[in-house]
Amino acid sequence: MQSEPVADIERLETSESPQPVSRRRAALFSILALVAGVAATVGFEQVKYERFPGYLQARLRTVAATRDAQVEEILAAPGTVVSAGQPLVRLKDPAFEQRLEAKQRQIEALEIELSQSQARLEVELEWRRKNLLERIFDARLKCVQAARRELQTPLGFEFGRDTAWNLPPVTTAMAQTASIFGDRPLVDHAAGKAPATASPSPTTEIGLCTEYIQELERINRELPEKISRSMGVDLAKARLAHAQAELARFESQKRELTLVAEASGMVGVFQKDVGDHVSAHEPIVQLLDEEQPYLLLQIPSPRISDFAPGTVVELRFPGGKKGKGRVEEIPPQTSPIPGENSASRGTVITAHVDPVGALWPNLPFGSVVEVRRRR
Repeated sequence: MQSEPVADIERLETSESPQPVSRRRAALFSILALVAGVAATVGFEQVKYERFPGYLQARLRTVAATRDAQVEEILAAPGTVVSAGQPLVRLKDPAFEQRLEAKQRQIEALEIELSQSQARLEVELEWRRKNLLERIFDARLKCVQAARRELQTPLGFEFGRDTAWNLPPVTTAMAQTASIFGDRPLVDHAAGKAPATASPSPTTEIGLCTEYIQELERINRELPEKISRSMGVDLAKARLAHAQAELARFESQKRELTLVAEASGMVGVFQKDVGDHVSAHEPIVQLLDEEQPYLLLQIPSPRISDFAPGTVVELRFPGGKKGKGRVEEIPPQTSPIPGENSASRGTVITAHVDPVGALWPNLPFGSVVEVRRRR
């Protein structure tokens, strides 16, 4: 009786066992298919693309001395990020400082000399003008007196002359007197119209007075310029202007002693210390321009013709992010260098690759970037 239940249980177990085995087989087949697909994809990409190593770099901007000088002060620490125009190094040139101080003292002396000359000019000009104004006033008084004498001349005395010298002498004298003092011409009631104001005859006393007054007024107008030249004021102004132009040139050169960053970047290691002498155009420090990264692409020398300038390549950065670059140049001074595995790779040549399209990710300089090129 007990053998029958046992036999039934055994038959039940044997009937249910094929189902779990089939599931395990299906899962195994799925995993193998996935691995095969990944392997096929990787193999396809291996066949589709060529891969070359690239090293992320930053462009270097060299800060050099503009003349022979001495390092006076370092204004930025290595590793700090500076902006464009920020001071980096201050130089000093003792001989230049002496010339600058001498030029400043010369300008101070020239300014004192000019102020003294202008003071003497004002005194001399005031005295000369006072004398001229007195002479002009006396001449005008004489003109008025001469006009009065002509007005008081009897009319009958003129009747023996030509008709042109009969009535007009009275009106002419009146017009000449009015012109001296700037009045309007008088009206000739006898003729019913205003007389023509002709220039006074130089043979008359009024004509001589008028010419004398005009000459005095011309001298008065030209007096400041003539006295200024005679007392050396113009020469002092020219000397001061020349010295000021030289001082401006010296100050411009002094500003050149403070070396600034031409663009933003990270300060490198200083090649000079405080107190060291530097020659003209000698490098002092380099800036890493973080805003203009590029890649140093190592290319096997037999394949250099496939990477002509302008060739676009695909990039894969650490972390899986993708990007693009363009071969800009193959520096002519770059010579073939042995590769890491020279037995198998031969030699490589370094080319520069610049960004194209989207910005590259912010990675430490020196990071290895995979450069891809379609076969």
